[in-house]
Amino acid sequence: MTSDVLPYAPARTGRKILGMSRYEWVQNRWFYIFIAPWFLGFLAFTLFPVTIGVLMSFTNFNGSNFQTYQFVGLDNYREAFTQMLSSGDFWHAVTVTVRYALITIPINISLSLFIAVLLTRNIHGQGLFRTLFYIPSIIPVVASVWIFKALMDNNYGVVNSVLDALVPGTYVRWMTDYPFFVLVMWSIWAGIGGGIIIFMAGINGVPTEFVEAARIDGATNGQVFRLVTTPLLTPVIFYQFLVGVIGALQVMTQPILLAPGGLKSIGTIPPRETYTLMIHIYQESFTRLRYGYGSALLWLLFCVILILTLIVTYTSKYWVYYEVNPQEES
Repeated sequence: MTSDVLPYAPARTGRKILGMSRYEWVQNRWFYIFIAPWFLGFLAFTLFPVTIGVLMSFTNFNGSNFQTYQFVGLDNYREAFTQMLSSGDFWHAVTVTVRYALITIPINISLSLFIAVLLTRNIHGQGLFRTLFYIPSIIPVVASVWIFKALMDNNYGVVNSVLDALVPGTYVRWMTDYPFFVLVMWSIWAGIGGGIIIFMAGINGVPTEFVEAARIDGATNGQVFRLVTTPLLTPVIFYQFLVGVIGALQVMTQPILLAPGGLKSIGTIPPRETYTLMIHIYQESFTRLRYGYGSALLWLLFCVILILTLIVTYTSKYWVYYEVNPQEES
């Protein structure tokens, strides 16, 4: 009888490394070779910076005191909680951030769903409309902000030009008098494209037999959408809502770039109306050179986002409908 083990194959037994024998490592070598670039990138650009950020939050590092920085324990976190109770800038930033989230998230979800419903019907130019709605979401943030500034510019903006053509003499200082409105409009313009694509996939995934059964029972189009389509889209709505919350609480680049002043506005602090929580942390870290304290604020924000994510995920069992219960399936 011949053995099924090749002569050059290593022994299947022996000392194990990370729970696997040398034979198993050799058998799986190509898997580890192919994931090595991602794994090295994860270590260098994710795990290492996160670890440094955690350690930095316990020091008084200011960006240049490499020789003299000290471990201060929980002092940065204590100061952060003190600032929460007494700092007007902090609470103003929280108020702006919450207001931004409460306005943009419902509008983005509802508008994305409405447009997705229209684009899943048999209409002329369907592919063109899908492309036009999706393009803003794939444009880089900086480029899309400058495009939007060209539309809303106080002096030479397209919107003001159209208003002046319709009502001569009409002039609105969008960028200086209504910066929060401009920020919200940009978020809607640049954010609904991805939501539309996801909602379209969800709508196309609704079983046709459910819709046909509802129509046989005499349901109207509105009743079919409300009683059949919407419940089956609740997992998609849950995902969109969760991603929207996480993104809204971290908005920073857009308010800075939308600040009035043209190219000189990059890196400056935006108006008070768009002074978000992330910009407050940016101020503490890079303007006041308090990297340790800024890192502590970032980790507290991370904890807030994590808690909100857990709350939303927990409550989803009361309003998200799955055709197959994940717990029963497991």
